[in-house]
Amino acid sequence: MAGSARARIIALAVGRSWIVVEGRLPRSAASYLHAVLRERCGAQPVVFLDLRQAELAGGEETRGVFLPDGPRVFHVMAGEPWHSLLSRDRRVRWHGDAEEAWRAWCSAP
Repeated sequence: MAGSARARIIALAVGRSWIVVEGRLPRSAASYLHAVLRERCGAQPVVFLDLRQAELAGGEETRGVFLPDGPRVFHVMAGEPWHSLLSRDRRVRWHGDAEEAWRAWCSAP
């Protein structure tokens, strides 16, 4: 089944961007996310990534890390299976909700 995902930047500031990914991702979720994030992150050293509304296609297992090189820190809001998929990436900082992530956004240098 084809994906119907959408990624949008909802906030930009010096040195950081906030990206929301929502909808059903295509079967090649890892390569799709890698390409989208590389395009949208640009040279931003800090990226806030909301994956709470992003769904993997049934039975999809993303292999390998899909976060692009470049950003030093990814602030992520997501549940399973995202948490398991990103648990080994040391650049990831987890946030339980948008309010917590927003506090981190406001305090970012």
